[in-house]
Amino acid sequence: MSAIKDSPGPVFAGIDIGGTSIKWMIVDEAGSILTDGNEPTNRQSVAAQVGAIGQRLAHSHPGLVGCGLICPGLVDEGSGTIVYAANLELQGVQLARAVEEATGVPAALMHDGRAAGLAEGLLGAGRGASSFLMMPIGTGISVALMLGDNLWSGATFSAGEVGHAPVFPGGESCRCGSRGCLEVYASAKGIARRYAQATGNDIGAKAVEDGIGSDPVATEVWGTAVRALALSLTHMTLTVDVERIIIGGGLSHAGEHLLAPLRREFASMLTFRDAPQIVRASLGGSGGRWGAAILAAQVGGSTCYEGWQP
Repeated sequence: MSAIKDSPGPVFAGIDIGGTSIKWMIVDEAGSILTDGNEPTNRQSVAAQVGAIGQRLAHSHPGLVGCGLICPGLVDEGSGTIVYAANLELQGVQLARAVEEATGVPAALMHDGRAAGLAEGLLGAGRGASSFLMMPIGTGISVALMLGDNLWSGATFSAGEVGHAPVFPGGESCRCGSRGCLEVYASAKGIARRYAQATGNDIGAKAVEDGIGSDPVATEVWGTAVRALALSLTHMTLTVDVERIIIGGGLSHAGEHLLAPLRREFASMLTFRDAPQIVRASLGGSGGRWGAAILAAQVGGSTCYEGWQP
């Protein structure tokens, strides 16, 4: 955890609950990060772990007025309840209420992909676009769909769960119970798993990226991930026709190693029209936490985030 700084005014906590780690940060009204940190996710007691993190943050920052929580899966944002999360044991947990009880301050819950999209739309690569699709790629894959000024969550809170949409029907099995899902082939975890499955070497997605061109297995695994992503983006483009596509999450750090072949593959699939612009998220892997901090400000009754410049 970084050194803790104090603030004379209200502060806001953004907590990003992922399948691998839980990350958090405290920001003040000016958008300055006062402290941040992370710890490995304990999948068997995530709710208690998040409550304990919130409690520590409230104790160390007496000016805390709101907590924004973000999580993958199906999220009922109105009630602050996690309906389903494939990588976490949180089904049916009223997480916002649990954190409110632990901290004594208001808390709100949002899907992590939509939170990253919210942050990119207000503070990052989505600014100026009439519509955009934000795809964070990390342990899992989801999409935030911004149409005008509205983030679309769907009738059953499952809008954007494209990580569990089959791109190669009948393909490899997924934790969700289906087969051939996008996440299996194109998430950072999926890329690392498929390389390890083929070679016996568990080297991680970054090392697979580094092997492109020199390692035939790495090249094939990466190429399959790119094709899977291009298929998914093609389906979504022909459905909602957004102006811009933003790629975020941990895998976005691959930069042009990912985006250049993805643009080519994507354009080749859109035979009768131009492809939307594909850009890298300007907030990088921190987009979700910035979205959580915006959510914390909103639940704390502030619009100070309109002036933040991460």
